[in-house]
Amino acid sequence: MSGFSNYLRLGYEHILSLDALDHILFIVALMAVYQTKHWLKVVIAVSCFTLGHSLTLSLGAFDMVKIDKSLIEFLIPLTIVLTALFNMTKAGQNVNSKSKYWIAGVFGLIHGLGFSNYYGMLVMGDGNYWQALLPFNLGVELAQLLVVLIMLVIMGIYTLIFNRKIRDWNLFVSGAAFGLALIMCLETWPF
Repeated sequence: MSGFSNYLRLGYEHILSLDALDHILFIVALMAVYQTKHWLKVVIAVSCFTLGHSLTLSLGAFDMVKIDKSLIEFLIPLTIVLTALFNMTKAGQNVNSKSKYWIAGVFGLIHGLGFSNYYGMLVMGDGNYWQALLPFNLGVELAQLLVVLIMLVIMGIYTLIFNRKIRDWNLFVSGAAFGLALIMCLETWPF
């Protein structure tokens, strides 16, 4: 069981490290349009992200998918830019739309490639690759849900205590995510 808990911890810590700022920023941008009462929709969107992420993490770690690392390092912040821009559209602000689930899943594919090398090195020489995958991804999901919980509390304080509208929250969070991710895109421009 120590192997399970070890990989669970590694997945959890990986998301909450400063190295995963882009990952956290994507989650924050993804949920910017939701209110606390939409917590289940946020959890579903984040889980769709994890599914996409897990798929390419596995495929990349097994060298079944190979994409230039510099291109992936550029595409990851681009997913944040695109998500933040989508949040500004009428379709992006529709909390009942399933489009966020699709966006989360597809963009999760890109993010998974971003640290498939890390995961591959993590389990290198470990004959239990598949046994490590579940706890590692559960750790990732738990860390993401912690980020979601923190953001829902902050958003709740912002909208309830300061009596601000969710539209203002969305503009603030999406604008900040857009600006930070645009800088990351410029810094990682591969061409």
